[in-house]
Amino acid sequence: MPLRIAKKNLGTIIKVVVALLAVWFIARELKLKEASTDLLDDAFFLLQRTRYDEMAMLMLAMLTNWMLEAYKWRVLISSIEDISLWKSLKAVFSGVTIAFFTPNRVGEYGGRVFHLDRADRIDAVLLTVVGSYAQLTVTIVAGLLAMTFYLPAHEGTGPLSSWQYGFVSLGMFALCGFLVLLFLNTRLLTVVLQKLQLPQSVLSHVKVLEAHSPQSLVRVLAASAGRYAIFTAQFYVLLRVFSVDVGYADAMMMIAMTYFVMTGIPTIAITEVVTRGSVAVYFLSQVSDNTAGIVSASSVLWLINLVIPALFGVVTIFGLKFFRK
Repeated sequence: MPLRIAKKNLGTIIKVVVALLAVWFIARELKLKEASTDLLDDAFFLLQRTRYDEMAMLMLAMLTNWMLEAYKWRVLISSIEDISLWKSLKAVFSGVTIAFFTPNRVGEYGGRVFHLDRADRIDAVLLTVVGSYAQLTVTIVAGLLAMTFYLPAHEGTGPLSSWQYGFVSLGMFALCGFLVLLFLNTRLLTVVLQKLQLPQSVLSHVKVLEAHSPQSLVRVLAASAGRYAIFTAQFYVLLRVFSVDVGYADAMMMIAMTYFVMTGIPTIAITEVVTRGSVAVYFLSQVSDNTAGIVSASSVLWLINLVIPALFGVVTIFGLKFFRK
């Protein structure tokens, strides 16, 4: 059998195995969540409680969320391969599916880069990490800003006087600015790595981080901020649907704290709904006693933003190119 045909057959087998594994994990997780959180009952409740236009807006928000992620990836990958927004979206969905059953979503990188035709895959992974770093930067900045309001309102300033706490808050704002500037100057990372005297084979890939100007990175950061605004708004809408009586400002503060804390908790996508639900309950229960509604809102948000895209990704997995000419 010619090597080309053998590789094609092997690639097809890998795709089928990954797709079946993804479907099995998704079905298994839905069953587990149904047993522990009444996830499907919550989903049916959402369908009955919301109007068609509201449901359409939630789904449109989900699609817009991932379109922004696809835009981010397209901008970053453009330095090594020019791809369409549609192809970028398919790659993103494949990444979501494979990330569903890998620790800390590491499978997301493979799910994306194997859609590329010519680009070096290690370079593509590094650029994908830059996109993840952009989202992390937005989450941390929003969390730090929320913390400046959360601590005095719910934890008290403790041994700090008012002026001392004001000084600490100013430091947090300065840290936010530093994190943004650090992201916009990813070239500094190459300078640091070069001083470590790493092998040239490593440095040849690291130099791909110099491909983007601060203006290009601003677009990536803006798309990340747009994604953050969308899924926090979705969370708030779902809280209201499940009768969690909380004001918008309090909800945004507690949601920001939830995502901020979540950044430091190692998870895999199939356990994230439990972890995020627990963290969300801790913060949002401080402004509402409807813990069941908080868990339901968090679970349905996970269903909309992760499970549905992962199901789309099962189809796009068959576009992966494990072997190239």
